[in-house]
Amino acid sequence: MKHIVRLINSGLVGIGIGMTWLGIDILQNQFFKNGLETTISVKYFLFWLGSSFLIGIFFYFASLVFEHDNWSLKKQIFINFFICLSAWLSFCFFLNKVNYSGSALLKAIVDFIIMYALAYGIYFYHLWHEVKRINKKLKEI
Repeated sequence: MKHIVRLINSGLVGIGIGMTWLGIDILQNQFFKNGLETTISVKYFLFWLGSSFLIGIFFYFASLVFEHDNWSLKKQIFINFFICLSAWLSFCFFLNKVNYSGSALLKAIVDFIIMYALAYGIYFYHLWHEVKRINKKLKEI
């Protein structure tokens, strides 16, 4: 049950990051088109919602690498990064019907690095606050 709750939480975090990403994408399109109004279809929005949830779930499964206590944190992060990058590039290839140029590949990698830093930055920030809270309670005892 604990894993199901974590799985759903990861999916919801994925939705949060994905919707932020969608908002940035819409704002970029609006800025470059100099339009005052931007609309998206319900199908497009639902695709972003669903794929964001699935990417969040995948991040949960990829984070199971961190349960290997005999690996260093550097090795865990390195392996996790490349597992997630491989899945992200596969997802992008699928979206573009396996047609890819060098600039599109570079954009996909840069997008992933930003998304990865955002996701794990938030995660490690949360852990830092948890450790700070636990240390404060320990000092009180």
